[in-house]
Amino acid sequence: MVRRLAPLLVAVVLPSTVLAQSADRGLLAELAKVKAVDAHSHLLINRVEPAGKALAVQRNATELPLRLRGVGPEWARTWKLLYKVNVPDTSEKHLAELQQARELLVEDLGDDFSTRMLDQANIELAIVSGEPLTGKGMARFRFVPRADVFLRPFAQDSAEVLKPFFIAARMYTLPKGLDEYLGKVVTGALERWVADGAVGIDVGVSAWRGLDFDQVNAEVARSAYGRLVVGGEFGASPADLKAFQDYTFRYLAREAGRVGLVVHVKTGMSRDATGIVGNGNPILLGPTLADPTLQRTKWLLVHGGFPFDKETGPLLLRPNVYADVSVQDLVRSPTELGESLRRWFELAPERVCFATDAASDPSATQLRWPELTFLGAETTRAALSLALSRMISDGLVTRAQALEIGKGVLRENALTLHGLKPQQQPALGSAGQADR
Repeated sequence: MVRRLAPLLVAVVLPSTVLAQSADRGLLAELAKVKAVDAHSHLLINRVEPAGKALAVQRNATELPLRLRGVGPEWARTWKLLYKVNVPDTSEKHLAELQQARELLVEDLGDDFSTRMLDQANIELAIVSGEPLTGKGMARFRFVPRADVFLRPFAQDSAEVLKPFFIAARMYTLPKGLDEYLGKVVTGALERWVADGAVGIDVGVSAWRGLDFDQVNAEVARSAYGRLVVGGEFGASPADLKAFQDYTFRYLAREAGRVGLVVHVKTGMSRDATGIVGNGNPILLGPTLADPTLQRTKWLLVHGGFPFDKETGPLLLRPNVYADVSVQDLVRSPTELGESLRRWFELAPERVCFATDAASDPSATQLRWPELTFLGAETTRAALSLALSRMISDGLVTRAQALEIGKGVLRENALTLHGLKPQQQPALGSAGQADR
């Protein structure tokens, strides 16, 4: 079989839609040239398929938001660009052809696959949720390890995940006391992650509880922990579980600030609209963000709180709080996203970041991280051009100021938040040469 050759040039595609025509075309063209930073992603390094894909039950398309169903011209255009395959519909035959094209491209590109997919979306750097990795092709990635397990150490399915942290702390099981658990296990993990090159931590607790973390007395938390160690999470008192989690979350955030890790906390809805959306209302984080002991901690409100994006805006007036557009740039149109961006820009444009939350979903064949990354970047650039064009026409900013805001969202704000320097990153297409 003849192998398809991957495209060598960065694809800068301007959306050919009515919405793009209503924006400043020159501004859109300038934003399309900006080498972006994806502030929060779940991409896979040099592979496209998630583990356990064969076991996943395929969901009905109507269970997903409209834009994630794989229908419409934007999908066909993206698949043709990325994989050089025509997919006119999501029939079983055409999805099988798409999958074959994906696998062939992964095989052809090898260690260059992920960086070449970033090139297609004109993304220079991706900050990825997951463990720090080493090896070839890593120069274009930074990592934010997942820290949720520290808030549920008593759950049966947490034992295996916690094992490496126990070994590192020279223990075999949960310590009897809360102070030892926090100091040796939690703080120890954060410090090792920093040494391994992590730039933040990923906390997705809104998938199973609300973001209302109360101020808890240390003695109350110690007593709750002691009972949980003995009885486990199953059948535990809800009051004990909440007291432990509230206290531990604030400790985790405080320590993250001390060692220089950004707290990526998921807000709003998930990519597939599962879970209880109200759990992620960012307004619930208000008391935590106002905690005087947490002002050294930097926060990224992942998903920007959508559908509570209006509530997110005032939180951005805190100098240590940022929000990203991830998920929004996958499930909303550029027109709708542009409306939210406009509201945020009128409050704190310096603390808005581009991100995709792109991931490969084993339960939906059309959802793989390269196409979600590309569509998220394209949507964000179009939404930026719409929001900023309106601000120019309303006399709020000059065109030069608008362009700076757009560059900030696409790139500079995420670099500032995570303490990264632009010159640390290699030029597009040279990632292999820059690897150690």
